[in-house]
Amino acid sequence: MNHFDVIVLGAGVAGSSTAYQVAKQKKKVLLLEQFDLLHKFGSSHGGSRIFRHAYEDQRYVKLAQAADELWVQLENDADEKLLTRTGGLDIGTANFHEITEIQNALTQANRPFEVLDAVDVVKRFPAFKLRDDQVAICQKDAGVLAATRCVNAMLRTAVRYGVTLQSQEPVETLKLGQHVEVKTSKGHYSSEKLVICAGPWLGKVVTELELPLHVEQQQVLYVTVKNGHLHTPNTMPLFINRDPTADVYGFPLFDHPTAIKISDHANAPTINLEERGFDLMQPWGQNTVERAKSFLPNIIGDLVHFELCLYTKTPDEHFILDLHPEHQNVAIAGGFSGHGFKFGPVLGEIMTDLLEGNSRHDLSLFGVNRFEKVGVSN
Repeated sequence: MNHFDVIVLGAGVAGSSTAYQVAKQKKKVLLLEQFDLLHKFGSSHGGSRIFRHAYEDQRYVKLAQAADELWVQLENDADEKLLTRTGGLDIGTANFHEITEIQNALTQANRPFEVLDAVDVVKRFPAFKLRDDQVAICQKDAGVLAATRCVNAMLRTAVRYGVTLQSQEPVETLKLGQHVEVKTSKGHYSSEKLVICAGPWLGKVVTELELPLHVEQQQVLYVTVKNGHLHTPNTMPLFINRDPTADVYGFPLFDHPTAIKISDHANAPTINLEERGFDLMQPWGQNTVERAKSFLPNIIGDLVHFELCLYTKTPDEHFILDLHPEHQNVAIAGGFSGHGFKFGPVLGEIMTDLLEGNSRHDLSLFGVNRFEKVGVSN
């Protein structure tokens, strides 16, 4: 049986970051992935992800600040540009509760922002056309993360720090205790500590916790635009239109030369992982495009590409970042509910801290014991 200081399950953004961060502490680390590395079956793949500081709760704002610094450190460590700053817009009416909450949270966390009216938005960013009653919070730190390249950079750098990467190794049995034992389709391993970053499969790994998770299948669309010079990363910020009449988010031209990427969080079906599909959900996609056209007048609407990914959602849509309630040498990261990627490097830092019995971050939102049924002793 091969022995390690720490075993990490799952090589998505959270697991890859954890392996990278733990290995920097001179630990012997094994990272196990059930599929190929950089696979497209989970939540961490694709050409782009939103990075932003703008959140409704200052605890997320502060985590985003910490992640920002760590993304820059990773870029230096990996010698690769991963984050393209575009600035970001959060759009809604001035008195809409999410807009007010974002302003308050940014203020409390001492992060700079501007509030632009509809006229100012069009003058500064002519790709947009807002209604007269709408405003936009403009926050300069936002940008686009090159998602698959980010995970690849973490894995590549983790190997440099000594991490053992093994893919195509689904876990067959997992024994928790003073020492951890993991049996896969290819080997038998033991460790002092374990980090579980199993993404949509988290509930199947820690069945004893009865976590109230559900998995949604999301789709993102790449639609063509005219006047492409108005939609570059230098001229168009990423955006989240929070107005209930739109409820669409998206990116400038980034990972496709003529098409911007748009999507929404509404209408995504809850799925059984064993029965998931891989086809475009056409009526939902058409509806997304029409809502995007209401404030992005240069969309032509030709769909040139689509991608699917999974959201693993908790009831309150806050993360799970905690120690196992029955095994204090096991840390759990998951339930990212569609907004976890941007925090990638700080997720690894949090898991590393938890294994040492502390955290430098406020984790009060993320405890596993906030759910009704957790652990056999409850």
